Amino acid sequence: MTPDEILSQSPRVLSQNQREFYFEQGYLLVEEFVDRNWLKKLRDAIDRQVELSRKVTQSDSVFDLEPNHRSDDPRLRRVSSPCDQDPVFWQFLVESRIGDLLADLLGPDVKFYQSKLNFKWAKGGSEVKWHQDVPFFPHTNNAVLTCGTYISDCGMEQGPLGVIPGSHKNPIYDHYNTKGVWTGDIQPEDLPSVPVGTAQYLCGPAGSITLHNYRTVHGSKANQSDIGRPLLLNVMSAADAVPYTHNPLHSKYEQQLIRGVPAKWAHHEEGRFLIPPDWSGGYTSIFDLQQKAGMPAAE
Repeated sequence: MTPDEILSQSPRVLSQNQREFYFEQGYLLVEEFVDRNWLKKLRDAIDRQVELSRKVTQSDSVFDLEPNHRSDDPRLRRVSSPCDQDPVFWQFLVESRIGDLLADLLGPDVKFYQSKLNFKWAKGGSEVKWHQDVPFFPHTNNAVLTCGTYISDCGMEQGPLGVIPGSHKNPIYDHYNTKGVWTGDIQPEDLPSVPVGTAQYLCGPAGSITLHNYRTVHGSKANQSDIGRPLLLNVMSAADAVPYTHNPLHSKYEQQLIRGVPAKWAHHEEGRFLIPPDWSGGYTSIFDLQQKAGMPAAE
C-alpha cells in the first residue's frame, strides 16, 4: 500500500500525527506500549531460550553466540525465528494490540515476514554498523517495517537503536564491498553521504516499541553497561508487499497474516533493488556477517 492509502484508513491505536511522523521521518518510538502482563510472558520466554543456549557450544541456525559464550555464562547475540522456538512470541503478535499498531502503519492487512531476538549482552554486546534492511530482503513495495520491543529499560549506555531521520527517502546503498563481498553495511565510500550526525537514538523504558521503515538507515553501538539489552524484532509488511528473494531467517509463519485478509493483487513500486546473496541456506545474524566482513583476509 502507499502511504496515502494507509493514512486514509482510520487509526486504531496511534494518533494521526504519529502516523504522519513515521511516513515523513521513516521511524517512530512509542513508549511503554506493551503492558506488564505481556512483558512478563516475553521475559519468561526469553529466559527459556537463554537456558537452552547453555547446551550449545557453537553458533547454529537458531543460536548465534558471542565468542566467549559458556554454559555457565551464556552470551547470546541472537535467537533466530523466536516465533518458531516458543509459542509466546507468536501469540504476542496475533493476540496483543501490537497488531493494531502495525495496521496503523502498514494498512489493515498485515503480514509476517521474519523475527529475531537480538541481544546486546552486558559489558560489550556487539555493535551493529549503519545499514538498511531493504538490501537483505527487497520487496515489491516499501510498506515493510521492523518493529522492535524493548524487553527491559534501554538508555544510551545499552546501545539503543539509532536511526537517520528521513533516510528512507534516499537511495538504497550498496552493502557489497569493492571486492563484491557482502558486508551487510553501508560502504565507507558511501558513508559521507549519510547524515549520521542527525542520528536519533531511540531510548525508552521496558515495553517501548521502535518502528522503522526497511529503507531507513539504522544501527546501534555496543553495550558497555552492566545491564543486558534484549530486543525482540519482528519484520512485517502490508499484505500486498511480496519478497523478491529467499528469506534468510526461515519460519513456519512466513507470509501469515496477523490482521486482515490476503492481498488479491501485489503492489509494485518503481525502482531498482540491490540483490542480496542467495539466502536459501539462511545465515546466523547481521552481527556475524558484519564482523566477518571486517576481518582481514586469511593468508
